[in-house]
Amino acid sequence: MKSYLLVPKESIETQARVGPRGTEQGERVLSRTTALRFTVAHKAPDTLFALGLRSATLPGPRPPVSGQEERRKGKGRSAKATRGADSTTAPMPGATVAEQTGAEPGSYRYMPLIGATMAHFYEDHTEKEARGELERDFEFIPDVVPLSFPGPVSAGQPGPRNRGMSSLAEREWPDESGVPLAHAQGIRGAGVMLGILDTGVDADHPEHAARVIQFRYVSLFPNSPHNPARDIRGFDPDGHGTHVCGIAAGVHHGVAPEVDLYVASVIESETIRTSLGRVAAGMEWLLHQFSRPENSSRPAVVNLSLGFPLMPPPGISEADYNLNLRALQTMIRRLLDSNVLPVVAAGNSGPDTVGYPAAFPESLAVGAVDFARNVATFSASGTVGRRVVPDVMGYGVNVYSSTERRCNNQAFYERMSGTSMAAPYVAGIAALYRCRAPDLTALEVRDLILANAVKLPRSGTHKTGKGLAVFR
Repeated sequence: MKSYLLVPKESIETQARVGPRGTEQGERVLSRTTALRFTVAHKAPDTLFALGLRSATLPGPRPPVSGQEERRKGKGRSAKATRGADSTTAPMPGATVAEQTGAEPGSYRYMPLIGATMAHFYEDHTEKEARGELERDFEFIPDVVPLSFPGPVSAGQPGPRNRGMSSLAEREWPDESGVPLAHAQGIRGAGVMLGILDTGVDADHPEHAARVIQFRYVSLFPNSPHNPARDIRGFDPDGHGTHVCGIAAGVHHGVAPEVDLYVASVIESETIRTSLGRVAAGMEWLLHQFSRPENSSRPAVVNLSLGFPLMPPPGISEADYNLNLRALQTMIRRLLDSNVLPVVAAGNSGPDTVGYPAAFPESLAVGAVDFARNVATFSASGTVGRRVVPDVMGYGVNVYSSTERRCNNQAFYERMSGTSMAAPYVAGIAALYRCRAPDLTALEVRDLILANAVKLPRSGTHKTGKGLAVFR
C-alpha cells in the first residue's frame, strides 16, 4: 500500500491570507465553513471515486462506496481475496503495519476544510492512473516522514508524583504571568475553543472530569473506511497529552480553565510518533468542530507540541521531505486563514536546532524558561532565513500538571519539562486574550502576545524572541 496526501498546487504555493474582515462597527465575523475556497480541490476525490477507490470521507454523509465498481469507467472489478495483512498474523515489533483492505483498488478521504485528499493505493496501476489524471494540479506527497512530539528532557528535580486530588493549594503560575490577575477579573477562557493535537487526554482525570471534552481518536489508518477515526470518551495511555491539556485548561491548575477543549489523539503512546496523514485528519476534524454553526464565529486556539525532525530521516529523500514540510505549512496556513491561532512547541534539542512547524512564519513558536526566567538548556532556538525562532517563551521547566490514573482510579500529577509544556502555557495565555476580546483576529492576538511579552536578559547561546508571554 502507498499513501499520499494530495494537495492542490495552487494552495501549497499561495501565501496565507487573513480570513476575517472588519465591518463598519468594527466587528469581525468569520463563517469557517465558507471562508476557504479551493478551485480544484474537489477534482481529487471525484477522480479517485471514478477509479474505484472507496471513500472514507467523514464527517458528513458518506457517498455511495461499495458494489459500484462495475459502473466506474467500465472497470468491471470483481471481488478478490482481502488484500493487506493477514489478520491472524501478529506483526513483529517495529514492523510496518499493513491495512486490512477490501476488494477495491484503494481508499481515500476528502478533507475540504484543509483542501486536501488522503489517498491509499493498493495497486500500482491505479496509482499510475490517478497520477495521469491529477498530477498537473496536485502534489502527491508521500506519507512517509514521521512526526513526533519533542523528546522528553530531564531538567532539575522532576518532583514527586502526587496521588489523588491536587496536593497543591493553588496554581503555581507566578504573578508576573498575569494568570492570577486574569482569573481575579473573571477572565478564565470562557467562550474560547482550544484544540490540542497530542497523545490524547484522560477525560476522567480530576483535572478534566468536570467538563465535556470533544475527543477524536485518529487511528493508524484514519483515512480508510476499514479503520475509521471515531469520537469517543477521551483516553491517553501515554500521559503527555493529559499533561499538556492540564497546563492549558486544567480545572485546578490550568491557565485557562474554562475553555472548551477539543482533543485529537494523533500520536501513538508506544512510539510517540505520528504521520502527516494523521495530523491532517486531526486538523480537519478540529476545523470541522470549529465550523459548526454554533461555533463558526467563536475564537479558537490550537496547540501543537509535535514536529518534523530537523533533517530528512534515514531512507527519506530530501525531495519527499520538503514536500512533507510544504504540506504541513499549508495546513498551518489553513488555521490562520480560519481565524485560529496555531501555537507550536519549538523543540527540545537546544540552540541551533530549529524544527518544523515551529520554523514556519505562520506558527507562534514557543521556547521554554523556568519559573526564575532562566532559559532552559534544552530549549530549541535558531534562525531559518530571516525568521528567528522562537517567537516567545513560556514556562516549561518542572511544570505541574495532570498525567494519568491507575486501575484503582488514583489520579496522578507530575512535573514535566520541555517546550511541550511551554507551548500549552502560551496557548492558555492566548485563550485568555481571546476571552477578553473575542472580536480580535488570530493575527491580532499573536501581535498582542508579542507586544506584551516580558523581555528577558540576552542569552549568549539561546534566542528568546520577544520574551516571556504574559497576560496584561
